[in-house]
Amino acid sequence: MAGLGTLEKGLNILSLFDKEYPVMSIPQIAARSNLPESTAYRYVATLKSQGLIKEDTKPGYYRLGLKILELAQVARERLGIIDIALPVMQQLLKKTEETIVLTAISGQKVMCIERVESNHSLRLSFDQGRTMFMHAGASAKVIMAYLDEAEQDRIIREAGLPRFTENTITDPGILRANLKDIRRKGFCISTGELDPGARAIAVPILDQHGKIIAGLSVVGPLDRIKGLKIDKFTHLVMEAASEIAEQIDKAGWIL
Repeated sequence: MAGLGTLEKGLNILSLFDKEYPVMSIPQIAARSNLPESTAYRYVATLKSQGLIKEDTKPGYYRLGLKILELAQVARERLGIIDIALPVMQQLLKKTEETIVLTAISGQKVMCIERVESNHSLRLSFDQGRTMFMHAGASAKVIMAYLDEAEQDRIIREAGLPRFTENTITDPGILRANLKDIRRKGFCISTGELDPGARAIAVPILDQHGKIIAGLSVVGPLDRIKGLKIDKFTHLVMEAASEIAEQIDKAGWIL
């Protein structure tokens, strides 16, 4: 178990590097990971020896290593769903003129594995490659809704339900009811649960057995996705998700 704990801490350090913190010093890593600086240094040294972290040109600072890019490429090749989904996502972008997001489960969270940008500027938490909690936002909840209830309960218990905006659902009972409603309807619409002022419409991409593969979403500001557009976009996303699912089935892609 100690070995698993060490692995988890090492992975947590790797996950600290993102667009906001692409380069960090040992004190920053220690502070953000709640570790003593001496311990953080030992983990960084081990990760560096494996090529996962490298020294930055700025002395005393570190960034992700080339090994991460190699692993990312392997993962991308494995995730043939991106190659199948991307042309459909691009067509959906043309029809909606809003950002299109493809999400997949990643442990107890959801990861944005592809994103096609609208010409309209919109700052979203779901950057490509970033993981987010499952309970906030249509792009995440549409995946959580199609997990079995025991798995949902485990995620709620272990990952927690942090609040991101005043619209984030943080009550387990309300969340469970919301997830059942999403599954009953076959789509999810969220308003400002993760990013204030944003609305998302998400639909599950299911395999032939009804198991969740990924989620497909259209995301934009409230003042553009409103009124009749909500029904129109919901229909378009459902069509696109169905097309992706059919192509995955024909390709014999295995989750």
